[in-house]
Amino acid sequence: MGFWWLALKDTILMARDRKALLTLVLMPILLIGILGSAFGNMMDEEDAPSIKKFKVGIVNQDQGQLGSVLSQEAFMTGLPKLISAEEMTEEELEDYLQQQVLSVGIIIPEDFSDHIISGKESKVQIVSIPSASIQSSIVENVVLQFTQSAAVNVIAMEVAGPANMGKALPARSQLSVSDYDFAEEVAVEQDQKPVGSFQYYAAGMGVMFLLMTVITGVSAMIDEKEQDVYSRLLVTKLSNKQYLIGKFIGLLFMSSIQFLIIVLGTHYLYHVRWGESMTGVIIVGFAFVFSVSGLGVLLGALVKKEKTFNAAGMLATQIMAAVGGSMVPLYIFPDWVNTVVKVLPNALALQTFLELMSGAGVGKVWLEAGILIVIGLASLFIAFVTLSARRRAFHA
Repeated sequence: MGFWWLALKDTILMARDRKALLTLVLMPILLIGILGSAFGNMMDEEDAPSIKKFKVGIVNQDQGQLGSVLSQEAFMTGLPKLISAEEMTEEELEDYLQQQVLSVGIIIPEDFSDHIISGKESKVQIVSIPSASIQSSIVENVVLQFTQSAAVNVIAMEVAGPANMGKALPARSQLSVSDYDFAEEVAVEQDQKPVGSFQYYAAGMGVMFLLMTVITGVSAMIDEKEQDVYSRLLVTKLSNKQYLIGKFIGLLFMSSIQFLIIVLGTHYLYHVRWGESMTGVIIVGFAFVFSVSGLGVLLGALVKKEKTFNAAGMLATQIMAAVGGSMVPLYIFPDWVNTVVKVLPNALALQTFLELMSGAGVGKVWLEAGILIVIGLASLFIAFVTLSARRRAFHA
């Protein structure tokens, strides 16, 4: 049970270090307030641009079925919350556009269906008022996705064979939008909420300063080696395994307290909503603290010189924080970058916290929490093996 005494010793030493306490507890709260206020206008929901529902006029000159599917089901009933579509003549369309009653109009040519089926190019004309560039782009993408999907379906029928093709073509009179998946719909969950600036930086700064707490604890661990405190501890009945477990529990306890202070402090000072599932927040927070504490113990077992580690450790922390999204919002980076950086525990934890803040439940964070726990356990195991090997080499 010697490791409990060692964990308590480290906790008491950290609690007596006022400079460290101010840096690791007060600084994140202050930085969250500063950054949340500074970037509030960029990230608040009220200032986020939105696309209002707009009207589209449709001139369907096509004699085939695909023109009707595009007009009636893709536009009139396919996107009811975004587009209000109406069929009309070409003269009416021109008149409504001049009066700006409509934002966008489309003209489906008379040979639209025949050209799609025969594999030829068919141009749908899109006209819009000058201020409707976004709306016209939306309509253009819907038409493009529809024509591409329709062409793929026709090719698939041809590949299936003439017999199937002959059976399929007469059935065009019964076509519907479900036969042509012209657009992949990625729906935002109904309960999903946007993440504000204070929420983002509460998670971002919290993750970064938890890393800094571990770096501080590892520095003390390396200093013990240089001052022969580690050697004197091993003279007692404390084994390598107990020493590492004691250090790990000390880091885990201090980081958990810090995380709790950050969550409560930001909630009561800045009214930060960490998510609907506080159970999920606690699970992810503990898993992240577990992983970085394990990594910290591993670094403490590997590194021998404190001066070298202090410079390299803080630099590595800043780099991890920068690419992990703590300093720069994640939406600035491409999606592939945000996926790649999930190999870093801080990036994985931050993105999981943001999911919880957006309304995700505890069931959606088990995988990420499990990965973080595995990182911590693997780091502990490697630290045990490394320290044991070094001790055997020393006594050999």
